[in-house]
Amino acid sequence: MFTKALPALLLKLSLSLSLCLFMHAQEEEPKQDKEKETHSAKDRKTPSAEIKKISESEYQIGKITIDQVKREASFGAGLNMVEGLIEYFLVTTKSDKVHETLFLTDISPLNLNIAMKLLGIKESKELFEIIDEETWKPTGKFPAVSPELHAASLVDIFVEWGEGEQKKRLPVNQLIHHIDWPEDAQTPQPNQKVEVQDIPLSVMEPGPWLSTGSYLNEGRFKAEVDGMIIGIYTAEQAIINFSGKDRHLGDVWIPHQKNVPPLGTVVKIIIKPHHQAAK
Repeated sequence: MFTKALPALLLKLSLSLSLCLFMHAQEEEPKQDKEKETHSAKDRKTPSAEIKKISESEYQIGKITIDQVKREASFGAGLNMVEGLIEYFLVTTKSDKVHETLFLTDISPLNLNIAMKLLGIKESKELFEIIDEETWKPTGKFPAVSPELHAASLVDIFVEWGEGEQKKRLPVNQLIHHIDWPEDAQTPQPNQKVEVQDIPLSVMEPGPWLSTGSYLNEGRFKAEVDGMIIGIYTAEQAIINFSGKDRHLGDVWIPHQKNVPPLGTVVKIIIKPHHQAAK
């Protein structure tokens, strides 16, 4: 069913995306001032969204490969940290969150968002507290989503590296340690060295992550602007977020040093729907 529907979906998405980018360009052009004109062409360039068929079962959008048989999207990244507090699993090399992310990549977040939609992955806003539009204060309430939407928004993420018998493939959760701070502990601030020699550590709880989709701000895709792709600490700008315990804490997550590859290792990140499509 997915195979038959893909070409039509590709065409529909391509046309819709082209129209949106064209309209955005027309809106932005008259607003350019001298300061904006000093930016390089590279800074202003819209990421490529051309979808190419590269085999009977694979498509490519930018630097992302979509395998319709395996129902997964994959792309390259590099290990950025082996110690210190992390709040993100993945951001781009242009993000201002480089100092607190486990992996870095140079893919376009917009292209990844399109690839996930091609795989039938939905997005849920259930993690983001509703803000009162009059007072701009948190309401303590969260968006209600149906069980079907929640299930369709769940994704599994894997990291693969090495060759031959040395090849490894692990769920991302196994690459992250949770610091079980004692109640009276003085927890570190961002960019401070983390001393955990005598502190209990536990592997991040297993389970799928949640596709949250990011959002548009003044006609621009926020994940693309900020370079935020996968958040451990809940971030509305990110495309995917961790939805488990302590997702609102920024001082409890560090790399699992025994499980992560050496610093700078080039890896493949794989994202796929948690639930298989009905046949």
